[in-house]
Amino acid sequence: MKKLILSGQLALAVLLAGCLKTQENKLPSSDENNNNLPNARSAGPNQYLGVTCGFQYSSQLGGPVRQPTRQNISLYNPDPNNPNATWDEWVAQLAQAGVDFVCPNLTGSQPNTNGSPTKITPMINAINARGLTNQLKLAAFDDNAASWVAQWNMANGRGYGYAQKFDMADTSNWKYIYDYNYKVFFQTVPDANRFKINGRPIIIIWTGNTNTFLTNVNGNASRALTYVRQKCQADFGFNPYIILSQDFFTNDPTCNNPGIADDKESWFTPPNKSFSLTSFNGTSIGVAVPQFQHPGVNTYINPNHGQTFDNGLTGTVESGALLTLCEGFTDYEEEAAMWRARNIDANNNSLTYDQTGYDYPNQRINILRKHSHDPFPATFRLEAEGCDYFGGAAGGNGKTNFYRNGNIAIAATSDNNGAFQIGWIQNNEWLEWQEVPVAAGSPHLQIRVANPNNNMQAHLEIDGVAGPAITLPNTGSWSVWTTFDLGSIGSFATNSYHKIRIVFNTGNVNVNWIQLVPGS
Repeated sequence: MKKLILSGQLALAVLLAGCLKTQENKLPSSDENNNNLPNARSAGPNQYLGVTCGFQYSSQLGGPVRQPTRQNISLYNPDPNNPNATWDEWVAQLAQAGVDFVCPNLTGSQPNTNGSPTKITPMINAINARGLTNQLKLAAFDDNAASWVAQWNMANGRGYGYAQKFDMADTSNWKYIYDYNYKVFFQTVPDANRFKINGRPIIIIWTGNTNTFLTNVNGNASRALTYVRQKCQADFGFNPYIILSQDFFTNDPTCNNPGIADDKESWFTPPNKSFSLTSFNGTSIGVAVPQFQHPGVNTYINPNHGQTFDNGLTGTVESGALLTLCEGFTDYEEEAAMWRARNIDANNNSLTYDQTGYDYPNQRINILRKHSHDPFPATFRLEAEGCDYFGGAAGGNGKTNFYRNGNIAIAATSDNNGAFQIGWIQNNEWLEWQEVPVAAGSPHLQIRVANPNNNMQAHLEIDGVAGPAITLPNTGSWSVWTTFDLGSIGSFATNSYHKIRIVFNTGNVNVNWIQLVPGS
């Protein structure tokens, strides 16, 4: 969100918050990636971790990238003919991150429909199709600079922007708050998919700024919020859990009255503060950002090789925040994204840390996982196409930069509940993941493969130590899949992070995913 960096460009207010044939995907040097995530406490049973998710621009869902020189560009190349695949990809990455909820960035439904809550239906479908209904929920994040102010100005002939401040005293304006926004969201999101605290669906409202966005706030913000509660009760049978920006309390002290707000958030303050922890009503709400903007911009927050994000989540989750909201999973235009980041450009050149803000593609997903309820899951799946590094192939499958850039052959999969696979695998081709959370014990690694050939072999390398060659099963067809146990990856006295590489000695298999499971 753009509370502190208004530049007059509306995009800054409504976007959320994202090799040559012989060249391998370049690995970082030891000083770029020490393969050792710092220790941190994960979320407790009554703490929640979530992310914002913008979806207003076609560049996010279908490409091409609007600002291709930005850092933290998505590794995934959206298919303009299949934007629903983008939603599914985001859901897969959120599941890997272990977050409890995702907040689509709501910008209202009328008259500008770009950010209408109805457009998040494909995300709901993807969550349900992947069996994540009970794991990954949706909360309402109201980018009210857009949903209230810009929509109201546009409806009154002043263009989509901030020509006039939104008058909170005028009750006829409240339809932009509820009827065209929250009501549409809760009509779109089934009860089973709603994120709740104490059984109450969440609404987070971004700003109460009276300098640019709102007027006649004093005494009227609380009236509008009471109206929202009454309408939610009448239309849906619940009283929402409302988290307000702290400036509402400054500009309308009646928001402190019982029954108006449930909690308070303070956002982050670039360039000096990457997170906040705000107490109210006996609880606290955290907000964290992994990076903001880039060097040379006066609001730049340096990601510091992931340490900024880790520190922010330590300062919120570890400090007991009831809820921590991270801005913004898809927000590459403000360089605050957390998704799997591109490390090869469209011309197949490896990208450096200075170009991406990441040490490796899954770094920020791994940091989220570390602070989640389950930082070292006993069963942990990693999609093959989402590996951090790959190499060993002399040529691809002719699908230039399909799914991701570089010399790797990725295609839509015929397997169940899996969008993509790696195929056309060649002798000694390899895939590698950095800082994989491995639970204590003697876990095994399974692989999901399809293979019509006999005697195809692979081996594992754990932290650079190679294991024996293992013969993969013949499934009878390229489209008949089986889950095969590659055996133990070692014995570990404590939960720890490790580098996992799988090398296909003889190639000629299709691979959907790998997953860690408890040893027998």
